[in-house]
Amino acid sequence: MTYRRSHRWILGVLLVLLAGGIFFAPSYGWRIRQWLTPGSGVGEASSAAPGDALAPNLEAQNEALEAQVAIYQTVEEQLPQASPRMLRAMVYSRYPLNFKNELLLDAGADHGVTTGTAVLFQGMLIGRIAQVFAHESLAETIFDSGFTMPVRVGTSSYDGLFEGGSYPKIGSIARTAGVAAGSIVYAAGPGMPYGLPVGQVSATSTSADSLFTEATLVFPYDINKVQTVVIAQGS
Repeated sequence: MTYRRSHRWILGVLLVLLAGGIFFAPSYGWRIRQWLTPGSGVGEASSAAPGDALAPNLEAQNEALEAQVAIYQTVEEQLPQASPRMLRAMVYSRYPLNFKNELLLDAGADHGVTTGTAVLFQGMLIGRIAQVFAHESLAETIFDSGFTMPVRVGTSSYDGLFEGGSYPKIGSIARTAGVAAGSIVYAAGPGMPYGLPVGQVSATSTSADSLFTEATLVFPYDINKVQTVVIAQGS
C-alpha cells in the first residue's frame, strides 16, 4: 500500500512539472514530453552522419556540373572533327544584338588567325575573317552585303557570283545554264578552300536586265544559333 502511495505521489509531481513547463516554459515542457515519449530519440545519440553538413555543398557542385554538361551537349553536334589545319573557335554571344552579318570569335592572332581565312560551320562556308585582334577575331559572314565571291552551281559546275546580304543570292549565271532548285552552290574563288558548300538553290529567276539567271538560296542552319566554328588555317 505504501509503495502504491509513493508511486502515485511521484507521478503527481511529474504531472505538475509537466503542466508548469507547458504553460510557463514551453521549451522545457516540450523536452519533458519528448523524454516521456517512447521512440522520440531525445537523449539518444544523434543518427545524423557527419557528412550531412556537406549535403548543400554537394548539391551546389552537382548543379554546377549539370550546367557544364548542358553547355557541352548544346555544342556537341556543332563541334567539327579535329584537323591540324582547322582551328576551333567559340562564338561570343552578343544577345540581344544578334548580327547575322558578323561573328565575334574567341581566337585571334595569338592562335595564328589571319585575315581572309575561311570560317566553317559543320563543313559549310559561312564567312571569312575580316579583323584580327590579340585574343579575338571578327568574321564577316555570308549574310553581309559586302560579301561576294565566285562560286559554282550544281553538278555541271555553272559559274556564278555569290552576293551576300540578309537574303543571299547567286547572280551573273549564264541564261543557258540549267540551274534548278536543289542544286548545291560551292566556293570556287581564290583564297578559299575549293569546293566548300555554301548553300542550296531554292528558286531561279531572270535578272532585271534580262541578261543573266539569278538564284535564291536556302541554308541548313540558323546563323544566330551557331555557337562554335572552325577557321580553315592556311586556306
